[in-house]
Amino acid sequence: MQSDFDIAIIGAGVIGLSIAAKIPKKFSVIIIEKNRTYGLESSTHNSEVIHAGIYYKIDSLKHKLCLNGNAMIYDWCEKYGVHYNKIGKLVVSLHDNESETFENAWELASKSGANVRRISKNELRKLEPSVNIAAGFLSSNTGIIDSVGFLKSLEFVAKNNGVNFGFNNNLQELNRNSKFFKLGVIDDDGSATEFTADIVINAAGHGSPNITRMLGYPLDGSNNNFPVFEQRINKGVYFDIINSKINNAVHHLIYPVPKNQKLMQNYIDKVGGLGIHLTKTLDGIIRLGPDTEWIKQRSSFSFDYQNSDNKLMNFFNAGKEFFPDLKIDDLVPSHVGYRTKINVLNEEYSDFLIWVHNGYVHLGGIESPGLTASLAIADKTLKLLNVS
Repeated sequence: MQSDFDIAIIGAGVIGLSIAAKIPKKFSVIIIEKNRTYGLESSTHNSEVIHAGIYYKIDSLKHKLCLNGNAMIYDWCEKYGVHYNKIGKLVVSLHDNESETFENAWELASKSGANVRRISKNELRKLEPSVNIAAGFLSSNTGIIDSVGFLKSLEFVAKNNGVNFGFNNNLQELNRNSKFFKLGVIDDDGSATEFTADIVINAAGHGSPNITRMLGYPLDGSNNNFPVFEQRINKGVYFDIINSKINNAVHHLIYPVPKNQKLMQNYIDKVGGLGIHLTKTLDGIIRLGPDTEWIKQRSSFSFDYQNSDNKLMNFFNAGKEFFPDLKIDDLVPSHVGYRTKINVLNEEYSDFLIWVHNGYVHLGGIESPGLTASLAIADKTLKLLNVS
C-alpha cells in the first residue's frame, strides 16, 4: 500500500516553507498549518535582521547555519526580488566601563568567521555622529529583510514545485506503523481528514513538543536515547521611534553590549536574548527592542501579540542611552515576539535541535537566527533525510 504523500511538513513558518521550497519536484509534499496563512507567528514577529553569525557558540548549529544561511538568503533575495538592505551592524559599548564585555564580544565575533572589523573612535564618529559610542566593531554582512516578502517568495517556489498547502488545519493525530505515518487534521469548520506520509517534518515552532509527544517520545531528556524536546518561551516587545530627525540620523543597526556583564554568551543564555538594541526597518524607522521576559507558566500561557505601553518607561530609558534628547512622545508601541528555546539540562548551550529518527524530523528551539539560517536549515534537514 502506497502512502498519500512522500513528505508531510507540519508548520508553514519560515522553516517549514524553506524546506517545502527546497524539496525537489519529484516528491509529493503537503504542508499543513493551523493558522489561516503562512508565517503569522515568530516568522514575522521579529527584528527582520539578516544576522552574520557573531554571537553564537563556535561550531554550534546556530553558528554554522547562520554563517551559511547569511550568504544563501542574500542570494535568494537577489534571485526572487525580495527587498533587503545590507545595512551593517555596529556592536558597541556606550560607556567606557563596559570595555571587558566589549572585548569578550569582539573575541567571539573575531573567531566566528564572519566579516567583522574594529572601528576607531574617529571612524565611529563619522559613521554614527548622532550616537556617542565609546568603542565598536562593524559586522558588514548584517542586514535587514522584508520577512513577509521572503515568506511569500518561499510559498511561490513551493507551490510552483507542486507542494500542497492545507491552512486552517489543526493536527489532532500522528502515529506510525511499519509502513508510514498517519496524520489526522481538523479544519476550522470541524471537518476531519486523514492521510498518510512516508516522512514527517515537524516545523511547528512553539507547538513542536506537543507533536513529538504524539509519537510517544519523552520530552524532558530523562531517556538518554533522546534529546530534550521541551521548550521555554521568552517574550520580547518592541517600540518604534517616530521622530524623523532621529530616524534619519542613524545609518546602521546598533547593538550595545550588556551592562555589568563579562561574558556575552552567558548573558544571552541567562536572560534569553541580547537585550534592547537599535534596528531599522526597510522604510527607515528606528526600532528599539526586543527586551527579554521568561514565560514561567508554559501550560497556561496564551500568545498575545498586542503591545500595550506598559513598558514605555523602560524603553524610553533605554532609548536615551542612544539619544539623550529623546522625548517620551517619540516612542510608540510596535510588535511582540516570542522566542522558543530548548529547555536544556545542566546549563548546556541552548542550540537549534535538528533530530531525525525513522523518517521523523523534529526541529526545535529555532529562535534567532532562525530567519537568517532558514535556507541552510532546510538543506541540512533534507541532507539528513537523503532527500535529493
